[in-house]
Amino acid sequence: MDALNMQSIKSMTANMASLKQSAASGGFAITESGANAYIQAIDNALDSLGDVMGRTQVLSQATPLGTSPDGIAMSKYNVENATGGAGTIGVIPALQELTKALTEAREAMEQAKRNYQNVDAAHTMQYPR
Repeated sequence: MDALNMQSIKSMTANMASLKQSAASGGFAITESGANAYIQAIDNALDSLGDVMGRTQVLSQATPLGTSPDGIAMSKYNVENATGGAGTIGVIPALQELTKALTEAREAMEQAKRNYQNVDAAHTMQYPR
C-alpha cells in the first residue's frame, strides 16, 4: 500500500471540489435522508479532526531537547514532521487539507439535497395528485 502523500490528499480535495461543482450545476441530487447520513458522517469526521488539530498545534513548537547538535537536530526533525519539511508532508498540513476536502464534500451534499427538493417540487407541480 502506498504511503499517504500530499499529492493524494490534494487530489481528494480536488475531487470534492468537483463534486461540489457538479452539485452546484445541478449535476446530481440526493434525497434528504441520504444526504443527511453523509452530512452526519462528515460532521463527525470534522469534529474529530478539529479535536486532533487542537492537540497537534503543540507539535509545531520546537521540543526543548538541549543545545547539543543531536538535540537541535531532533527538535528540528519533530517540527518538520508536524509542519512539513524535507521528506514529509507534515501532520498539520495533511489534517488541514483533509478538513478542506470534507468541508467541500459537506457543501456538495447540502446542495445535492436542495437539488433533490427542487426536482421533487417541480414534479409535484407538474403531476399533481
